[in-house]
Amino acid sequence: MENMIIIRISDPDGSIFRRIMGVLHSEDVEVVDIKSSKNTELSFPGLIIQINTGIVLRDYKEIQLNYGEFAALCCLARYPKHIFSKDRLYSAVYGQDHYNSNTIPNTICKLRSKIEPDPRHPTYIKTVVGMGYKFDPPKG
Repeated sequence: MENMIIIRISDPDGSIFRRIMGVLHSEDVEVVDIKSSKNTELSFPGLIIQINTGIVLRDYKEIQLNYGEFAALCCLARYPKHIFSKDRLYSAVYGQDHYNSNTIPNTICKLRSKIEPDPRHPTYIKTVVGMGYKFDPPKG
């Protein structure tokens, strides 16, 4: 299992984040930030995610998501085609290492039912067998 550090802090100007990254200065460090001030809107064919307001639009209609669904979608959509294991996605969304093994699959299932045109044949969130999930939006 890979080592992971999850930090949840209030850091409006990003100074704490920059200091931490300076200390960790390494090519092996990967940062997954679901609430970064950069890219406050993610836009894909048929799907718009407004990160700061928590609004998700599917074909310009607002979709209601709970915290877990929204956070998982933001995490995946910020890193298209990047594969997230269930463990890693759970840690990024909930900030905890220990989890119920059904939490992420259930969250992904509910999320797909809300954002996918056909949840049985997903066009946004793909399952990578034996590895996890990735966001792979359709070409527009």
